[in-house]
Amino acid sequence: MARITATINPVHADGTDCTHKVTTTGKPKEAGCTGRSAYVATCSACSWTETNSIKAALEYVRDTHLRSHLAKPATATVSA
Repeated sequence: MARITATINPVHADGTDCTHKVTTTGKPKEAGCTGRSAYVATCSACSWTETNSIKAALEYVRDTHLRSHLAKPATATVSA
């Protein structure tokens, strides 16, 4: 079984990935960068995506989503 991952990437206001150096507040250090406006999490196993302006909040949502992919234990059967 393949490993399921959910990555979090910073994005600009127009939705493009932001790979530029920024300050701790998200303001750009490089010319041509509009700054990070949000973070997007995507799951490798399904079409789930989530956007949030706070990375820590998105990490919690991502972890909750990943737990939903864990194998569910089989229900116990009683034989007579």
